[in-house]
Amino acid sequence: MADYHSLIARAVAALPQSTPDSRQAVYERARKALFNQLRGIQPPVAEADIAAEGRALEEAIVQVETELAAKAAQAPQPRGEASTPSRAPHSIVSAKPVERAPAEIEDSNWRDAPNASIASASEAPSREFQRPPAPLPPAPKPKRSMRLILSIAGVVVALVAIVGTLAWQLREQPEDLAKLKPEKSASTTPESGKINDRVGGQGSAVKPAAPRSPAVPVAQKAEMWVGSLAEPTKVDKIYNGSAVWRLENVGGPGEPVGSAIRGDIDIPDAKLKMTLLFRKNTDATLSASHTINVSFTVAPGSPIGGVKAIGPIQMRRSDAQSGEKVVGIPVAITENNFLIGLMRGDHESRNILLLRSLAALDLPMQLNDGRAATINMEKGPSGERVFADAIDAWSK
Repeated sequence: MADYHSLIARAVAALPQSTPDSRQAVYERARKALFNQLRGIQPPVAEADIAAEGRALEEAIVQVETELAAKAAQAPQPRGEASTPSRAPHSIVSAKPVERAPAEIEDSNWRDAPNASIASASEAPSREFQRPPAPLPPAPKPKRSMRLILSIAGVVVALVAIVGTLAWQLREQPEDLAKLKPEKSASTTPESGKINDRVGGQGSAVKPAAPRSPAVPVAQKAEMWVGSLAEPTKVDKIYNGSAVWRLENVGGPGEPVGSAIRGDIDIPDAKLKMTLLFRKNTDATLSASHTINVSFTVAPGSPIGGVKAIGPIQMRRSDAQSGEKVVGIPVAITENNFLIGLMRGDHESRNILLLRSLAALDLPMQLNDGRAATINMEKGPSGERVFADAIDAWSK
């Protein structure tokens, strides 16, 4: 179950003045984020599970209010001034949603998310041994159902967003987040110039291309590099595999249908399969420009034994030993299932440029037995086209 208490306590601590009314606004936003996430999961989450998470949130609110009341009782009161009693939190049934103010979430707010230690620990490996990277710190191993854990992860991210919302409001610069657009990258380097030519950028002499037929999926090269448990920077085993890239249409109930990049990676000798799903984020409660769902399927008798944690995806040239990180936060959803939320703002345009222009992807990870590993995937011509078509669709 999510640590609602610490999230609520941080949100209250960020208030310029901790009054009953200001705290109630924070609680209502938390309730709204919770129930929007739980009731938006498909197939639907059981009402009993929704009620249980709601009770956990209310218990955290009561605990925070109790702690504040205790601190107020211990603090000396000015003569002739009575302390203002704390307003009791609303019950789940009587809670009325309060519209959530849009906000630009800074990088520091993402680091409050569960398992955010993975992001800080998954730094680029040493130049001497570029892959696989150093082992990542252990991540919690949830035991709950897939649907419920997915919903809780979304709620936690939404509650972290509340803290960022309050901090943004204190800057006294109200602005509609929906009107913000990432800055356009300057086309001054040879690489960016080639990209603009390929997509028919402004000032390019290339004529608009005629509509193309969908790319035919073709298997491309993939490898899994596994490090030694005794020497994490030493490659102990290399497994050969394949990667197939497809363009798909995705969308849930109440969401617009949009283009997504699907990658199916198969490592036969390791008895491991991985699926990547890149899509543009349409959930206003998540502070991410795009999301990457990463799921692993481990067959019985696999020498890998499962994946404990992952790091940010890195993009590189096919002939390069190291690449550039796509800036985002990996979060463990359940066993062998993860979500990477890509950063908004200044990082968004750079992330999109990396995804479009570089030909290979690396995903660092830590296995259940503590070994470091990396799955290296090439786009190939068909994959390049899939990424270009999806990114063009996202920009419309």
